[in-house]
Amino acid sequence: MRLDIIQVLRGLAAYLVLFYHIRSMEVAQAKALQSGDLPLFDGVFRNGYAGVDLFFVISGFIMVYVTFHQPPSLTSLKDFVIARVSRIYPVWWLFATLIAIYFFVAHGAPWDAGALAEKGNSGFNHLVRSYLLLPQANFPVLGPGWTLVHEMYFYVAFAVILMLPRALMLPSLILWGAAVLIGALNGLSAIFAEDFIDLFFYPMTLEFIAGAFVGWLFMKGYVFRPGLFLILGAIGFIISLTIVDPKSGAFLFFGRVVFFTLPCAMMVYGAAGLTSQLPTGLRWLTRLGDWSFSLYLCHMLVIAGWRVVMPKVADALQASEAAPDLVVAAFDFGAPGVLDNIVFTLLCVSAATALAAITFYGFERPLLKKVKAFRTRKTDLEKAW
Repeated sequence: MRLDIIQVLRGLAAYLVLFYHIRSMEVAQAKALQSGDLPLFDGVFRNGYAGVDLFFVISGFIMVYVTFHQPPSLTSLKDFVIARVSRIYPVWWLFATLIAIYFFVAHGAPWDAGALAEKGNSGFNHLVRSYLLLPQANFPVLGPGWTLVHEMYFYVAFAVILMLPRALMLPSLILWGAAVLIGALNGLSAIFAEDFIDLFFYPMTLEFIAGAFVGWLFMKGYVFRPGLFLILGAIGFIISLTIVDPKSGAFLFFGRVVFFTLPCAMMVYGAAGLTSQLPTGLRWLTRLGDWSFSLYLCHMLVIAGWRVVMPKVADALQASEAAPDLVVAAFDFGAPGVLDNIVFTLLCVSAATALAAITFYGFERPLLKKVKAFRTRKTDLEKAW
């Protein structure tokens, strides 16, 4: 059964993060130029990082949804590990390698040497941990990968739960959540998870667990007024996006869990319960959900690229003396006025969406099909023996 509205929520989460980073780049550019330029979007987009919180809740739901009826066995564990590794690592390696190449060409090393020096981190350790998605003192070589470090930890912990009888799934989730909460409240984690202890007790793990609880409710058939829950969750999510004003990194450590976990869980619960397909005219929204993982990983490269390219285009147009001032202003990224912000946003959104679609259809989906075919052939051979 395909859960169309869950896919729509995945797309929403990815585009929230995209617009959040577009806004952040506009602020950074205006600050660098001391131009006083304001970002095109504010309000809910100031808190667009909450797309990650929605992703985490969806991820917890999906893990229960796809494994609930599998018996606890080594075969189930193997299938789960292969499916998760093939889903995450290849696309991650693709874009992590691209950004490493960019760093090497632009700065002579495949990493941000200044950032590593501040933390006393070596380049080799940084790359190894980045590619394996292990915690470290710095963000991975591609910044959004920090969330995948948490994702992989959740998969490992959930794999342990899969080896238990399904009757113990809910108690296991509750115990896990209690351990994370108690540890986090007692200072066993930090704003940025630099080691495995920080990672284990990181508050955002509660969002995965909340999603898994929603998945358990859904798979047990406890579905009640899904449309109402979806609407109420969406209202709560929008209110949180609007009123929250994170003034320190500490908010992004625990505050986001307080404000966003429940609305996201309610939206996912409602979306799962509405199992009917979207009307034909809205099916394209599920495509955005299909592309969401690729979009999440590629969008920072696109945004950073346009930040470099647009001023160069503006300089070239101005030097040619042939382009109207309005056209020059449209590419003068960071200058006062709204026109350059509109152009920057349109270029970033269209290019990131196109690259995500190309990656999904040209790399991500074909690879997953090959992995699935390999697993099917291997299973058939095992049955034959």
